Order: sequence, then C-alpha cells, then structure tokens
Amino acid sequence: MMLPATASAFSARELATLVVEGLHLEDLDPQQLDLTAPLFDGGLNLDSLDVLEISLVIQQRYGVKLKADDPNNKAIFASLQSLADHVAAVLSARG
Repeated sequence: MMLPATASAFSARELATLVVEGLHLEDLDPQQLDLTAPLFDGGLNLDSLDVLEISLVIQQRYGVKLKADDPNNKAIFASLQSLADHVAAVLSARG
C-alpha cells in the first residue's frame, strides 16, 4: 500500500472508507457517514476493540502510530473528522 506523500493527499472521507472496510461494516456507506458524529456513545457506536482495529489499519496504511496512552485520545477519537485531522497533522509534520 502506498503512503500519501503529504497530508493534502489524505481526507476524512478516505478515512471513513478505510474504517468501514477495516471494521467490516458492510451495512454502512462511507459516503453517507456524518464525519462529525461521535465514534462512541451514539454515532458509529464503536467500542475499544474497534479503536484497536482502526489504529492498526491507520498504522498499516499511513504509517501513523496511535498510542493507547496518548492523553489526547478522547479528542483524537471523538469523530472521524477529528481522527482524520490528527492523522493529517502527523503526516504534515513529517513534511
């Protein structure tokens, strides 16, 4: 799999597709997902195992490690958009 060269090559919609495929959520259309909906407690109703799966998929696809002990995880995993913003920021910081 190719890593995007810059953060501009990355989008929240692309992440939505990756999450739907990675978690095998066949009944969801990534193009129809609300990118600002909460990942937990409503929205997609994901659980901690789903977060691990998402983290693994992001690491494999983009080379971005999401650490379990990051104090910002609640904000990072608040929504697909916040997660995409975080991944884009990490990619951008790499240059």
